[in-house]
Amino acid sequence: MRKISFSEILESGISSGQVSQYLYKYRTIDSLKKILENDSLWFSSPQDFNDPFDCQIVPDTNNTEEEIIEFLKSNAPEGTSEESISSLALKIFNNPEIWKKTIEGVFRDVINATGVCCFTANETNLLMWSHYTDSHKGVCLKFDITKDPEYFAYPLEVKYTTDYPAYNHLTNLGEIVNLVALSKSIAWEYEAEIRVLRPEQNGLIPFNKNALVEIIFGCNSSENSIKEITELVNKNLYQVKFKKAKRKQREFGLTITDL
Repeated sequence: MRKISFSEILESGISSGQVSQYLYKYRTIDSLKKILENDSLWFSSPQDFNDPFDCQIVPDTNNTEEEIIEFLKSNAPEGTSEESISSLALKIFNNPEIWKKTIEGVFRDVINATGVCCFTANETNLLMWSHYTDSHKGVCLKFDITKDPEYFAYPLEVKYTTDYPAYNHLTNLGEIVNLVALSKSIAWEYEAEIRVLRPEQNGLIPFNKNALVEIIFGCNSSENSIKEITELVNKNLYQVKFKKAKRKQREFGLTITDL
C-alpha cells in the first residue's frame, strides 16, 4: 500500500477547505532579523507561554481501580504478572495524592516537551498588529505551506471556550491534542490562532526559504526598518514580495498594498 505524503495530506486539506494554504505570523523587526538570519522559526515549549492556562490545565486523576489496572497493563514491562499489576493498582487507588502527583508529572513532561509554533489566518487583525509587532512598527509574514509540507504538517486551529477542559490522562489520552494543546480561553479568540506542533522538539527549527512568500510591513514601519529588512532579505537570498499595511480613511481597518 502506497504511503500518503505530507504534500498530499495538505493538498487534500486545502482543497476541502479544512486547511488554509497561507499562514501568517506577526513579528517585531528584531524578531524578523533573527528569522531571516537563521532561516528558522521558534517552536516554544508550552511552559514558556504568556498565558499560564495554555496547555497547562490540571488533569483529572479520579480513576477507578479498573482504569488504573488497564493503564498499568499497557505500560508495564513485558512479562509483568497480573498479580503484580493488580497489587500495584490497589496501592495507587488507596493513595490518590501520590497518584495525582505522578500523573501530573507525566502530563507536564509530555506537554512541555512539545514544540508549538503559532500562526493565524488573517493579515489585517488590528489587535495582532498592536500586540505582536511593536504597535504596527513590525511585520506580518506570509507562509505558503505547500512550499514546505513536512514543516507545516499539520496546521491545527485552536478552539476557544468558556469551559475549562476536562482531561483525564487514562481515559482521554487520545484527546490530548484537542483538549490540551488546542484549547484556550475565549478571551484569546481574537487571535484566530493556528498551531503547528512538534512532539519532543522545540527551539529553532529551519524551514524552506521558499515557504516565506511575503513580508507585510506595518503602517507605522519606518523607512530605515524597511530598507534594513529589504537588504537582509536580498543578502540571504529570499524571494519574497514586499507589501505594506495602510490605515483605511473612514473605518477601523487596514488595506494591504504593494510596496
